[in-house]
This record gives sequence, C-alpha cells and structure tokens, in this order.
Amino acid sequence: MLNRIKSFQGSRHFRLQYVADSTVAAVAVPGTGSLANAAIIDLGGLTLVVDTFATLEAAQDLKAAAEHLTGNPVSYVINTHWHSDHTTGNQVFVPDAQLISTSGTHEIMNTFARDRVTQYQNNREKMLEAIEEAELQSQQETDTKLQQEMAWENATDREFVNMLPQLVHTVPTITFDRQMTIHGSNRSAQLITYGGGHTQSDAIVYLPEDKIVIIGDLVLSNHHPVLANANPQEWLHILEQIERLDVETIIPGHGEVCSLQQLHEVKGYISRMIAIVTEAVQNQQSIEEIEIPEEYRAWYFTTYFKTNLNKLYDLITASGE
Repeated sequence: MLNRIKSFQGSRHFRLQYVADSTVAAVAVPGTGSLANAAIIDLGGLTLVVDTFATLEAAQDLKAAAEHLTGNPVSYVINTHWHSDHTTGNQVFVPDAQLISTSGTHEIMNTFARDRVTQYQNNREKMLEAIEEAELQSQQETDTKLQQEMAWENATDREFVNMLPQLVHTVPTITFDRQMTIHGSNRSAQLITYGGGHTQSDAIVYLPEDKIVIIGDLVLSNHHPVLANANPQEWLHILEQIERLDVETIIPGHGEVCSLQQLHEVKGYISRMIAIVTEAVQNQQSIEEIEIPEEYRAWYFTTYFKTNLNKLYDLITASGE
C-alpha cells in the first residue's frame, strides 16, 4: 500500500494516509468538495470504500485512488450514516459496486434526504446568493481561526451547489439491522450498528484483524461533534460499546486518524455539554452567555458549539429536567 500511495497522482480533495496494509484513510482537505473523511479497505480480492464525500468530483478521485491502491474495482460502498458529506458521491460507484447501509439510514436517504436534494436542485440560485452573503460576512470576521473556518465552509458549499445539476441521489440497495460481515481472502470487515447516536442510525466498519474501526461521525478528531440530529445519551452508550471492541486505531468522520483517546474526548465533550446546559436551565441562565470551554477552543467546527447548545437546551427543557 505504501508504494501505491506514493505513486497515486493525488487529489486536491483529500490526503491518503497509510493506516495498515489493508486500510488507507482519505483525509478531507478543508475547503474542498470532500468535507468528511473516507476510507479504502483491501480485504483481499474485494475492495471496500467507506463513505463517498460531499461532491461527485471528490468521489471520482476516491474511486480512482481505491482502484489504484488495491488493483481491483470497488466491490462495496458502505455509508456510515445519511449526511450528504458521507453519501453524495454514491452515484460514482454504481452499478459496479453495491451500496450498503443500515435499514434506518436507507429509510432516511430514500425519503427525507431525497426530498432535500430535490429542494436544493430547485433552489440553486438562492443557495448561491446565500453563499455570497456568507462570504462577505466571513471577510468581516475578526477572529482569524473562525474566519478561516467560515472560508472553508463557504468554499465547500459553493462546490456542492455547483455540482447539484449533475447529482443523482443514489440510495444503498443492501441493508442490515445489527451486523453484517464481508469476507475477503485476507481479512473480514464487520459492519456494525448499535443504533442511533450522531444520527437516527449510525454504522461502523470494524476490522478485527487490524484493530481498526472506521467510525463515521460518532468520533471527530479535534472537531466539535455535531448534535443537530443526535440522541446524546444514546451516542454515549454507543461509544461505550465500541470501547469494548479490540480497537487501536480510529478513522474518524472528520479530522486526523486517531485512537481511543479521541473517542474518550468526544464522550467527555458530550457529557460536559449536557452538564453545562442542564446547569444553565436550572439557573435560568441564557445559553447565549455560554462560551466555549478552554479545552475545546482549538477544535474546528466552531460554529457548531452554539448549535449544539441550542439542541441540548431543546432536549433538556422538553424532558423537564
């Protein structure tokens, strides 16, 4: 794999990172049409791709990389969850590869996500106008880190919107509810779901021989976890179950390849955020006054901090805690 990584012509959308003889991470380059990470797995005679980026161009580069690295066509594509930065590139891989997700992810992709793509395609001009306004706002931002993040987000959004006329929303055709195993001649990949935490239904890909898990957005490395569609308590429960697996290396949904340390940090973040908002509700404090805790200020996805506060506020007030 190492030699083949070196000989790959490269992509502006991602960096290939060697993880094991079986596995290469495609780590997203900020501000391009990738946004989320992906992974390429050689099981021996079978090539798996995990997640497919936010644009067709990024997915085409991913497919080329997978074929170059493994010497085989892509046999299977696994979507860890339904968010578009993990699924938009699906159409690039069909009909040659079979697409797999949980039953829950399939249901959302075939209904809500399909309708959302249609709305996007029908409102491209308005979306481009909104991006132009956001670009002007980012230029006025005085926080250098936040300005950079806003610029990356706007650039990615522009690539996504420009691609929409060519997009064919492509939904997995194979689903599973608990676990599914794909066997190659050298190793096996276990597709596992413990339910929904980050979204209504999340899957991981576990390579027991290599002690690797490709975890989707259940773990982000040095990024604020995104709680918009989350069930925080279930998220914590899922991470506890993943901890029981024999894992040394994690390919996260965003950020650099990491270890169980980052899983523990995500658990700490979610627990800390729940405690902060619970205390604010009990003290009748406005959540607008809450600032990012020191240990998370260097993390990316800064704008999601306020979104996360609002999500937790709604959940906690609705539960009456």
